Amino acid sequence: MKIDKITLCNLTSIEGEQTIDFTEEPLRSAGLFAITGDVGSGKSTILDAICLALYNRAPRFDNVERIPADDLKLVTDKAQQVQATNTASILRRGQKQGWVSVTFTTTKGHTYEATWSVRVKRSGTIASPERQLTQLAPEHQVVDKAQLQACIDEVVGLTYEQFTRTVILAQNSFANFLRAKQADKAALLEKLTGTEVYSAVSERIFRLAQQAEANVAALQSEMQGLLHTRLDAHLLAEQQERARLLEAQHQNAADEAQRTERQLEWIARFDQASAHVAQCEEAYDTTTKACVKARADEMRLQRYDAVLDMQPLYQAIKMRRADVEHIKADEAANAQALNEARQQLDKLSQQLDVACERTADAEKRLDERRPAINRGYALTGEIKVANEQLKRLDEQLVAATQTYGKRQATLQTKQEEQAKVADTIKRHQLHKQSLEAHRQMFDKFDLIMNKLPTLGDETRRNVESHNKQTELRKRQTELRAQGEKAEQEQHNKQARLNALKSELLIHRQTNQGHDSAKLQKTAADNRSRLTALERAAMLWQHISDGYARISEKTATQRREETELAQKQTTAARMEVEVKVAEEAFSRIATTYTLSQSQNIVQLRKQLKEGTACPVCGATHHPYHTETERELGELLSSMAKEYADLQQDLLLKRERLAAMREEIAADSARIEADGRALDDLKRRQQADVEEWQQCAYLDNSFADCSATVNRDARRMMIQLLIDNTTRAADEADKELEAYNFHQGHINRLNEEIDVLKAEMETNQTYLDNVRTAARIASASAEELQQVINESDRACSELYTDLDEMITLSGWFAEWKNNSDGLRLRLTNLHADWNNTCKMLDEAERQQTLLHEEIKNAEANVAEEQRHVAACRESRDATREALGEKDEELRRLMPDTTPQKVAEALEAEIAATRAAEGSVRKACEEVKGTLRQLEGHRDNLLKTRLDSQAEQQKQQQELDLMILRFNGTHSPVQFAELDSIFTDTTDWKALRQQLSTLSNARLVADNNLQQARKALQALQGDAARPATVALPPAANEAEAEQPADGSRAYYAALQHTLEQTLDDARKRLADLAAQLSEVNARLLAHRDSSERAEAMQQRLDAAQTDAREWARLNAMFGSADGKKFRTMAQSYTFGYLVAHANRHLQQLSPRYELRNIPGTLTLEIIDHDMFDEHRYVTSLSGGETFVVSLALALGLASLSGSGLVIGSLFIDEGFGNLDRESLDLVMLALSNLENTQGRKVGVISHTEQIRSQIQPQVVLCRRPGGSSYMIDVR
Repeated sequence: MKIDKITLCNLTSIEGEQTIDFTEEPLRSAGLFAITGDVGSGKSTILDAICLALYNRAPRFDNVERIPADDLKLVTDKAQQVQATNTASILRRGQKQGWVSVTFTTTKGHTYEATWSVRVKRSGTIASPERQLTQLAPEHQVVDKAQLQACIDEVVGLTYEQFTRTVILAQNSFANFLRAKQADKAALLEKLTGTEVYSAVSERIFRLAQQAEANVAALQSEMQGLLHTRLDAHLLAEQQERARLLEAQHQNAADEAQRTERQLEWIARFDQASAHVAQCEEAYDTTTKACVKARADEMRLQRYDAVLDMQPLYQAIKMRRADVEHIKADEAANAQALNEARQQLDKLSQQLDVACERTADAEKRLDERRPAINRGYALTGEIKVANEQLKRLDEQLVAATQTYGKRQATLQTKQEEQAKVADTIKRHQLHKQSLEAHRQMFDKFDLIMNKLPTLGDETRRNVESHNKQTELRKRQTELRAQGEKAEQEQHNKQARLNALKSELLIHRQTNQGHDSAKLQKTAADNRSRLTALERAAMLWQHISDGYARISEKTATQRREETELAQKQTTAARMEVEVKVAEEAFSRIATTYTLSQSQNIVQLRKQLKEGTACPVCGATHHPYHTETERELGELLSSMAKEYADLQQDLLLKRERLAAMREEIAADSARIEADGRALDDLKRRQQADVEEWQQCAYLDNSFADCSATVNRDARRMMIQLLIDNTTRAADEADKELEAYNFHQGHINRLNEEIDVLKAEMETNQTYLDNVRTAARIASASAEELQQVINESDRACSELYTDLDEMITLSGWFAEWKNNSDGLRLRLTNLHADWNNTCKMLDEAERQQTLLHEEIKNAEANVAEEQRHVAACRESRDATREALGEKDEELRRLMPDTTPQKVAEALEAEIAATRAAEGSVRKACEEVKGTLRQLEGHRDNLLKTRLDSQAEQQKQQQELDLMILRFNGTHSPVQFAELDSIFTDTTDWKALRQQLSTLSNARLVADNNLQQARKALQALQGDAARPATVALPPAANEAEAEQPADGSRAYYAALQHTLEQTLDDARKRLADLAAQLSEVNARLLAHRDSSERAEAMQQRLDAAQTDAREWARLNAMFGSADGKKFRTMAQSYTFGYLVAHANRHLQQLSPRYELRNIPGTLTLEIIDHDMFDEHRYVTSLSGGETFVVSLALALGLASLSGSGLVIGSLFIDEGFGNLDRESLDLVMLALSNLENTQGRKVGVISHTEQIRSQIQPQVVLCRRPGGSSYMIDVR
């Protein structure tokens, strides 16, 4: 990324809106620029503002201690009641609002603007900072606030930590790192490189390893808690057998309850169908009565329909009569309006004549005044032009006079400045002469300032070396004491180890000759065989009961099937009898019906003996040959036979229906018993198949058929159970004794292993102490050599400096206050440089002022001539204007031409408007008169036509009435008027009558359907069989209802409901018992499944714990030191490699090398035959170059290859000699050329500041404590 523009407003010491634009000159073409200013002017605020806009964080707020809440409340100003860590505290005191805006371009060419702002609320407190990110190119869009920080990290490609290490180079921090002590370097490197994450990782691994061990212990405890609900094999088999038995009983009870529910449901449907038949009969009677009641309305509707054809003609006649009456009223109103319009027209004609005369007089007066008005217009225009010209000339004269005064003031100012510059030159020359005594020291100032810090550092190192020597001797004494203590602990643990081994030998001799696997297998086999035998006993009991139930149910089913076959044979015989009876009844019914027919009786009267019958063709007719008595006996016999056959047929049909119902009920019962028997056989077969799993228990168990002696096998199984129980108890006792001794053996082995590990650890500690003692001895020898070299270096440095420094007593002053001496030397050197520079500047300024004064005198003379010319032109114009004003006053003394013309034209316009108004009113009245006359003629014609049409229609209606009276009851016009004016809704009445008729048909159809449904329900298979009802509770109900009636089924319903309640109670009881058994089995299965799942979790947790323990052994530690040390070593190596690549570009003379396993750096000087030197021996310029290379290396390491177009360096070094200064400037130049970046150097010294152009200067505002930004 590359920063394009920075805009700040009211932040710390910077007041008002200030802008640094890198896209405009001189910063646009500059690769290197400086940020300069006084101490506290806000140089670092610019870098903090960039970080605030992008991350709402800034370096000045990092690692800042929070202010206690009680102390914060003591601040009286609410705007200052903010934490030191709050970024809003950067707002300048006394300002209401502050903000910063940073415009930057990414590597993809996209341009963004990040804004950060803060304001003071009305209550006086500071509001939370507000942020915004806007994409400016290639398209304009505002980023959502919820995604703002993530979007910035993505487009910039750096987090806050990476940004502060990559864009804002930590050169000064690395300079401190190079000068830091060995013990402080690790903390500084961790802060610079961000490797504190490895400490957190190491601590996290340590904590997770402990959590994994705790998790394993918790899971083991939970596993023990899960196993308490598991059943042993014997109880499990017993509960499973009981569950199967209860399920069978529950199924039988459920089937019985379902049959009873179906019968009750049939009774309910029968009662509903009977009630529906009664409702349909009632509805049919109701609709019939309604039809009879509506007969009068039906007659009225028929009369209306008969005369409906006359309604159009009747309505037309009524309408014509109304129209004629209305037209007559309109004719009377029209005559009155005509008379009023004629009178109004006469009056308006007189007014029009008067208006025309007034208009002619006004136009005549205007024509008489026209010449004077035109001359007045011409003079007015000329006067206006003259006034504008006079105004311009006055303005020119004023401007010329002001310019003349300014030029005279400028000339006087330049002359005064020339006198001041002459005084300044004289003063600087005198001060320069006073400083000439130290000229030699000023020439070698850079070398002096370089050697003074070296002398101070060497003196401090000398003192530190002596202190280290004292501490090292104390350390050697402590190591000797620690070694003696460790040796004593080692002897004590060896004695404890020998005692534990003796106790272990005793327990091993006790268990010698016993095999744990065999003992466990024997005990497990006995318990398994015992469980199998108990399961076999319960299973055999269940099989025995199953064979008995199957035998009983099979015999019962065979008996019921025989009875059903007999009933089916009887039903077939009864069907044949019913069919024969139906045929006989059909024949007698036909004969009897024909004998009762009226047509047959008439034919009989017409028959004659010997004549053929028209029906049968016979010539003999008993009606005529036998007596009437015989015929009567024949007809009576025929009627009796018809009634007997009909009664017999009904009786046989009822018996056949009852037999069919009984057969259907028996078939359903046999089918249900068959299904129950099949279920029983399937369960029995499942038990037999399960029994085969018990066949291995004894050779005789293979046979499991119904012929086996079940009691003898039951006794044999019990005998095997008793023998196996005794054997299992003996095996458990042997295993318990073995486990007791084996537990002690395991405990002792663990204690021995722990003790051995402690001894190994103690031995390692003892070896480390001895090694540390040897290292301390070698270090003491090396330290003594360092002290000798340091003493020699201090002496040489003092000799060199004493020859160069011309101040007396400088060494004593340096020892008492080294910073004061450096400040004194710096001030003297700065005073010398400033005096020389200011003297040269004053001489150049004096020459420039001399030339400016000559030009100013020429400008004053020229402007004086211009003022005189402007005054002459103004006076001539003013005289001509006075003459024109005098002529206009003579022509029109008290007014203007425009007002005179407007008054005459207004008078003409008023008369013309009055004339037009009167003329328009006359035309309107004439038009109204013509309209009224036309309307009168139209009304007359319309009335005559309507009267003629009315007479014609009346004749047609009379003719229709005459024709209607010929075929219907007579009707008159009055009756038509009564019918057609009746308010009855004939359509609704017709619909109502139709609805009543349809309702009667629907009710009749519903009644037939309900009777058919009731008849079909009688043949339903779910119909309850006819049974004898229980006796009535009292004498009033002693009479039993007839079979098949609603009362009979109501009584039967009560009996069935009691039966259903009993079945449901038994079913609920069985369900409760079954639920209890299933709950135990479910708890057993759930416990087993959860134990299996828990075992998997336990295995995974143990694997996880082992893995975390392995990682903890490699990287984990409670303080995070183990992994941090390892990571810092690798990171420091990578950092040095990156730094060497940048150092090759900045200054190929030098190369860095770190001593493996330490944080110590060496510098290789290729110009000095690859000499190796410690970085503590570097000069100021070399220190800057090396620390800059390390900072660039850190930027490359943090930026992960990201192209960074903008860098900022806080130089952080003191005064340099000329050679070091040249080295620094060469490095910065190479950085600009090789990196291709825009580099900003925050300069604190005049040496660097004077060498870099352009500059971003923070200047103090006149008369205030705030600063503003000036780009030079």
